[in-house]
Amino acid sequence: MNLLRCLVIMCLALSAIGLASAQASAREVLIGSTSYEARPIRDTINIGGREGQFRGLRFDVRQSDVEVLEFRVVYGNGSSEDFRVRQFFRAGTSSRVFDLMGRQRAIRQIIVTYVPSGPARIQFYGVEGGGGGGVIANWEQLGCKSVGFLIDRDVIQVGRQDGRFRALRLEVSESPVEFFDLRVVFGNGVKQDIRVRELIRPGERTRPLDLVGDNRGIARVEMVYRSIAGFKGKARVCVSGLSR
Repeated sequence: MNLLRCLVIMCLALSAIGLASAQASAREVLIGSTSYEARPIRDTINIGGREGQFRGLRFDVRQSDVEVLEFRVVYGNGSSEDFRVRQFFRAGTSSRVFDLMGRQRAIRQIIVTYVPSGPARIQFYGVEGGGGGGVIANWEQLGCKSVGFLIDRDVIQVGRQDGRFRALRLEVSESPVEFFDLRVVFGNGVKQDIRVRELIRPGERTRPLDLVGDNRGIARVEMVYRSIAGFKGKARVCVSGLSR
């Protein structure tokens, strides 16, 4: 019996020594890696000489934050125009409208230089208008309001029973504002809820928010938002309408 116990103990000890030896000899070898580097990128967007009476351009930033350094517009006739931007845009925000020089022309290419914070997308829009009886897109300020901190709900009274508005946008100054939802109450009492979900910094504005149905007058705009405290105190929000 003692001999059998000794044999069992010896076997267990040898097994433990073998396992420890195998673990000690195991090692990890780096076989590959990937990383994202935020560095200046230059991309070319081929428009193809699309005909149109463009008087301006603007762009939206999607998916990730982006610092847009500059972009070049190449017109259909081969001439070009450079725009220095040097501005940081949060994902979901929009630039101002950049006016194009000279007569309105077709655009062949847009060459943009930017520094992304992650995989991002920049979408350019041509603003049509002028010449040949065309109608110029016109943003008209409908009302402004100073808003408090924390999550809150506010109303901007517009009272415009006339007007042919097809979109709205929100502009922010003084302190950042995170917008959650928007409710537009038209002059005839019909309501439209718009999901915004954008953080807008001072000097920036939201993307155009399309209005449904026929172009109508606007009675008021109701906002659900969170204002973020800044050095300049309360934030100021202005609502503009895009008319035809």
